[in-house]
Amino acid sequence: MSALCLFLLLHSVASAIELHVPDAPVIGLLGEDVVLPCWFSPPTGFSLRELSLFWKLTTFQQVHAFTLGQEQLENQDPDFINRTLLFPEELSVGNMSLRLRGVRLSDEGIFTCFVNVENSSSAAVRLQVAAPFSKPVLHLEPSESLKPGDKVTMTCHTYHGYPEVELVWQDGRGHNLTENVTTAQVANEKGLFHVQSTVVVTLETSDTYTCLVYHPVLRDVTQSSVTVTGQHLSFPPIALWVTVGLCVCLLGLLVALACVCRKQLKQTCEEEQAEAGDEEVEENGELKTGNIVTLIYPLCIAPVSLRSTVLIVLLLL
Repeated sequence: MSALCLFLLLHSVASAIELHVPDAPVIGLLGEDVVLPCWFSPPTGFSLRELSLFWKLTTFQQVHAFTLGQEQLENQDPDFINRTLLFPEELSVGNMSLRLRGVRLSDEGIFTCFVNVENSSSAAVRLQVAAPFSKPVLHLEPSESLKPGDKVTMTCHTYHGYPEVELVWQDGRGHNLTENVTTAQVANEKGLFHVQSTVVVTLETSDTYTCLVYHPVLRDVTQSSVTVTGQHLSFPPIALWVTVGLCVCLLGLLVALACVCRKQLKQTCEEEQAEAGDEEVEENGELKTGNIVTLIYPLCIAPVSLRSTVLIVLLLL
């Protein structure tokens, strides 16, 4: 009797169906279709009427069923209605794979493929749902009138991704910034994450800072960079233009006054020269005149360019 039992056990093991599924998780992008692979080598003379195929998510959710040569969807879980497809033309060659339409976050988990042809077998396929994050957006505070030594707060935002990511700050030399860094990841009502990270740095003359977002499922990196420059002297744009305008006005006023004074001086010099013949010129080695205008006589005989220079200097004083 024991020998017979051993023979039957060995025969059962030898004839058991061997299902093939991927060892690594299957990645499904949110909102797109995904195929959950499952296949076996059918026995000789295999008929689809002999096949019983079930796909389940957990023990209670029936995803898809095929028995007696046709699909049986009466007990299909409501979450999967009109979202599942087999490959009918390939069932006869052992392809039991399932196409899942419009992947949702709730689909994430372990699916089990049950197959019965003479003997039964099952295998598990893990579905990992992923959604790429938006390109990071950077903000600076403050963003103007910066100079070396100032503390600047930089904020990095990225949205609508799944699952949580790893976020890293780097400086222009490629060194990771680990001090004064705060990162928060919050899921919205749809389960997608909004990531916000801030870092406080002491500004140098010029440096580039980069926010890198690493997606653990898709294994890709998105990044954004900003170059921050601190100037030793910084004017707000409005103050700069006001200063320039005042300087131009002052210069114009000085030129106008110089022209008026030059015209007046020319007229005075002409009158002085006309009266020069009637004046007594020397007494005790000094020039004498009956008119106070004689005090500016040296300017009258000076070159025109020298007169203008003297007038401008006098106006500035």
